Amino acid sequence: MKPTDLSALLQSWQPDIEPSSGFNRGVWSRIEASQTRNSQVLSSLFIPLRWIQSMGRPRIAIAAAAIALFGGLLIGGVQAHSSQEEHYLASLNPLTANR
Repeated sequence: MKPTDLSALLQSWQPDIEPSSGFNRGVWSRIEASQTRNSQVLSSLFIPLRWIQSMGRPRIAIAAAAIALFGGLLIGGVQAHSSQEEHYLASLNPLTANR
């Protein structure tokens, strides 16, 4: 079948079944329900932000959260470096490895 034949066939096709009377109403109610679910999920992602904004001094809360985050990253980096160093030393001399 040539592409032009398929195109003509698709353009001439008509559906045999008419949608029911409540079809449009059902489609729009499903769209609305989906949008409501999406907005609820999105709003639940911003609960911590609303908690910080509801505090009396949000700058202090944001600064404390930033300090905690960077402090955790710093401590994790130091521990990772220490662990790598121990593994390197153990690979050089397995007899001195911690047991």
